Amino acid sequence: MKTLIVILVFFLTTINHAKSLEYTVLSDEETKLLLEIYLSANDIWYGVYIDDGAGDEIKIGYVHLWHEIADHYSTYNKPVFIENAKFHMEILANEAEGTVDVLSKQIYQADPPYNLLYDLESRTGGGSIVTTTSTRENDTMKVVYFDEVNEEIKILENFDYRLNHYLSEISFYLPNQNYIGNSFKSNDFSGGKFSDNTFTLSEIKEEIVKGVPYEYFVIDILQDNGVFPISGQMIVDPNNYLPILISQKEIQMEMRLEDKEIATDLSNKQDLFIANNIPLDRDYWEIIQNYPNTNVKNIFLEIQGNYNNQFPTAIQQEVIQVDGSNYLILAGVLHGTDYGMIESATTSDIEENLKKKDFDPIDDPNIISMATKGINGAITTLDKVNNLLEFVSDYIEDDLGISKTTTVYDIIESKSGDCTEHSKLFNVLARSVGIPSREVSGYAYDYQTKKFIGHAWNEVVMDGMWIPVDPTWNSSLILGHIKESEELLTFINNIEFRLALIEFENGEEVIF
Repeated sequence: MKTLIVILVFFLTTINHAKSLEYTVLSDEETKLLLEIYLSANDIWYGVYIDDGAGDEIKIGYVHLWHEIADHYSTYNKPVFIENAKFHMEILANEAEGTVDVLSKQIYQADPPYNLLYDLESRTGGGSIVTTTSTRENDTMKVVYFDEVNEEIKILENFDYRLNHYLSEISFYLPNQNYIGNSFKSNDFSGGKFSDNTFTLSEIKEEIVKGVPYEYFVIDILQDNGVFPISGQMIVDPNNYLPILISQKEIQMEMRLEDKEIATDLSNKQDLFIANNIPLDRDYWEIIQNYPNTNVKNIFLEIQGNYNNQFPTAIQQEVIQVDGSNYLILAGVLHGTDYGMIESATTSDIEENLKKKDFDPIDDPNIISMATKGINGAITTLDKVNNLLEFVSDYIEDDLGISKTTTVYDIIESKSGDCTEHSKLFNVLARSVGIPSREVSGYAYDYQTKKFIGHAWNEVVMDGMWIPVDPTWNSSLILGHIKESEELLTFINNIEFRLALIEFENGEEVIF
């Protein structure tokens, strides 16, 4: 059932344990045996939930999995194994509703050598469809990406991916392999690229369910497509390797095996924009206005509730502990703070955030022309960044509803969006003219509601350091932005902030 994991986790990486294992490649005899087990479970439905770790949860979608054996595919006139999956998500945010659908299909030879013949991934969301198709041509795989504007093709030479690789995750069902601590590492192909998954059998449990002993496996998952670390866990029926529950705590997501009627019931929606906000007990901006002759040095916010360490030490922020309580410090980096950390940009950082990633359009002449217009003849990096911030801020009309865009081209055409569209467009334009840039997620303070609301902005390299810039607000180094760890992005928050202390540059303090 690996496909459902690949669909739901778009941004995965690895840890050292995963790298220490060799890839598992099954023999043809093992593949035949495990394919029979795999085929025994079909037409499967999962409800998709997110939770805050404190008992509150929201259902956001469902996954449908089904497969079949067909007698041929295209010009291949022998039996094929076809794996299908659909991920449907409905999001309510800021009183607007949006949907995302991801469809995938893989077709393999049903007999040795069990080659992957075809792979499709299609994503529909906002206003467009993005498809990636991979088609085997002898010993190569032709990958075609199409975003309704551009078509890009890459050829993967000496391509070797088979059911022998795909089914390696259920190697625990081979003779003498279902023992605690055993691990298998699979090299998976989907959506035109490879990723690593490591599966470790951590527990074998037995419980009494309605008077009947029931055994299940607990399998830990480590996944890697080179973006950031995440782990998961599966509760699996050992009779047919059917996952009963799949959880990924770092991103607060869980999938539960359900009947179709229950899985597809999305009638009880909650507003994720509201659920993700972090309340503050009083407005610090109003207090700051009473001290016009000095600058803010530090703002101390006591973190109350179920804090899960999602705020890293970064520029303008640091979490400290005082008498057993966590305090998030918002630091004015230009005004003598002792908190936070300015991150240096390594050579690999710069290379990574300048290069073309998969099929992003930083080499499109139209994108480069637009970026050149945006920097408006500036020479220095600082002036280029400032001009580009103003250009993007003016170009996109603010629309706080659900995103109606999927690609950069959608953003350019619609000229509307929220912080996500601003940061995405800025990121592509900056990189297209040689400015290293990356997107950042977190929170920004809204003085009208006295809440920190979900927000996105960018970081660019200037003078060898990563500096935050906000194309939505046409500004940089804003006091009140909170960067969230990529590894611990949250959908629902169960924390609140209490304003504890404001320190000013001239030594004055306001204590609460």
